[in-house]
Amino acid sequence: MSAAAQPTPAHPNSADHAHARIHLYRPQNQLGDLLLNVPAIRSIRERFPRAHVVLIVGSQNAAAVRGQPWADEIRVVDTRNFLGALRAGTPGAARAAFGGARPDLAVYFTTVSYSRSGAMLARWSLARERVGFDPAWYAERDRAALTRRIAYPAAREGQPPPHQSEVALTLARAVGAGAVPAPPHYIADPALAARAPKGAVYLHPGAGKLHNRWPAERFGAIARELLAAGRDVLWIEGPQDGDCVETAAAALGRSLPIVRGETIPMLAARFARAALYVGNDTGPLHLAGGVGCPTVGVYGWTDPVEWLPVGRCVRSARAADHNLESILARDVLDVALPLLEGERCTVV
Repeated sequence: MSAAAQPTPAHPNSADHAHARIHLYRPQNQLGDLLLNVPAIRSIRERFPRAHVVLIVGSQNAAAVRGQPWADEIRVVDTRNFLGALRAGTPGAARAAFGGARPDLAVYFTTVSYSRSGAMLARWSLARERVGFDPAWYAERDRAALTRRIAYPAAREGQPPPHQSEVALTLARAVGAGAVPAPPHYIADPALAARAPKGAVYLHPGAGKLHNRWPAERFGAIARELLAAGRDVLWIEGPQDGDCVETAAAALGRSLPIVRGETIPMLAARFARAALYVGNDTGPLHLAGGVGCPTVGVYGWTDPVEWLPVGRCVRSARAADHNLESILARDVLDVALPLLEGERCTVV
């Protein structure tokens, strides 16, 4: 088999000693994509408990990963453009920035997109072994100078696409890990959780991507029924949501508390104590699912088979024509209400 696509895993018996320093690269800034990689990151962490694991992330996700037990070190870089990566340094400077010693293993995580600047960071690490998906799948040249290129696990004919967490686990298995850790995959700060209300319902009518937004007024109908059932309902508003909360509130016809401007760790703490989260396909949806909150994602053009959050109690609502406009409030409620009643989804 050529070096272009080698799915054969490393030899685990010798890897414990060979992989004393491991760098895991996930510098892209999408929070949801990062959280879909966490089972693979945790699998590598648990497979090599004596290794010094460094997780390299983009600046937007720094707050999301600090304090999590996935790595011994968190290194933050700005990869929004090539100059940001260049500031992290040429090979010698990059090694100094990322702990000085040359890593034994670097794993470059990608999803459906390819970060050239992230690939260069993996290259500049000069890791003895650099593993990632074959860049030809992205129509890219090998900017990471991979020593092993792994075939991207595309869907087989007539089969649904693999879930993105399984895609990332393909790389974990290639380096001798891959055992799927038990959820929850994201651990809320206990001190912050003590400040969060228990049993609240959070509705997030916004999304950074316009084409991921279910009509906001239908969130008003969701809120109306949940309030009638005696639930405490709060809106979530992100910095790129525009007037989504305002539109949903107008449809409801009354004001509700709005959670805005909070840190990712505080949101995680809220969701860990919540009874339910309902939202569009965006970062907070994955955060809610990751901490174990009963979660419903509303999906249109993106496929929940591939992009549903990883969690113990996560469901999706999607129309047969994959059009967000075709999903009624009743469709979402029919998915959400049973989660409030199920014993295994009870807040702990």
